[in-house]
Amino acid sequence: MLGVITLFAAACASSPEPRVSEPAPAKAVVQPTSATPAVTGAAFRTEEVSVGRAPFLLKGTLTVPTGSGPFPGVVLVHGSGPHDRDESIGPNKPFKDIAEGLSSRGIAVLRYDKRTFQYGPQLTNFSIDDEVVVDAVAAVGVLKARPEIHPERVFVVGHSLGALLAPEIAVLAAPVAGAVLLAPPGRPPWDLVLAQLRYLEVPAEKLAEFEQTVGLLKAGKLGTGTLLGAPAAYWQDWASRDGVAMARKLQRPILIMRGARDYQVTDEDLTSWRSGLASVAQVEVVTVPENNHLFIKGTGKPGPAEYAVPGHVDEQVVEKLASFLLSKP
Repeated sequence: MLGVITLFAAACASSPEPRVSEPAPAKAVVQPTSATPAVTGAAFRTEEVSVGRAPFLLKGTLTVPTGSGPFPGVVLVHGSGPHDRDESIGPNKPFKDIAEGLSSRGIAVLRYDKRTFQYGPQLTNFSIDDEVVVDAVAAVGVLKARPEIHPERVFVVGHSLGALLAPEIAVLAAPVAGAVLLAPPGRPPWDLVLAQLRYLEVPAEKLAEFEQTVGLLKAGKLGTGTLLGAPAAYWQDWASRDGVAMARKLQRPILIMRGARDYQVTDEDLTSWRSGLASVAQVEVVTVPENNHLFIKGTGKPGPAEYAVPGHVDEQVVEKLASFLLSKP
């Protein structure tokens, strides 16, 4: 979802959807840090790795704590759109921050370039499996096969669309130790798109066009038309993914986190996860004050402009992730 929902961010190049015009958002003041406070460079080493298979072999980076291990391991799963391994949004690199922060705390992390980033021009009519799931499952396999990784302590950590799909990926890649859902959407994707358009105060005429398109899409009458450049099949595929059901099926520890300033994934989304998993043991839900969708601190009304301001993932987010991952046997 990150690519679709941050489609409106000035710094985000989204695919398969083109950008749309938007009004200037209210100014947000981000509190950047000069360096990621959670990182200790000497505490880990970095290695280039490959994920998947031809014709879509992906480039990736593995950060491994210093020492002999075996270490717990994490696979980071991006939101939608053609993200690189750092999930770069303008000058911000949240996956790099998380990977190096966790590896500074004794956890190995694998992150990789998405198929839509590395092979975008070669892809047409791809599914959610093609975009995310297949490669994420392969990445879990890569991590489990490493001698310095404890194969029974591998976790799937997803962000945005990757968070929605993290339980499904974990089930398909079983056994895994658990999953972390960072800003998971809890509504159909077209409802998320319309909610963000309204939040951004898109002109009424433009909003009406989107509402009409969404109406056709929901009724199965969009035909060869598109929503934000993506065909009906893509949106229907996305809407069919039931993260809550997969989380119930996983039956492993789950941590769900959301930033209090996240206008893309809201309390409404979190409520659907809380209610859907109310009877499931080992589920923890955390809201992080002052954090936006990228888990970077800021103040004021949030908007896409702040993604162009340099910052780093909040240290308390990295600390919470590390505490959760290290506490599971």
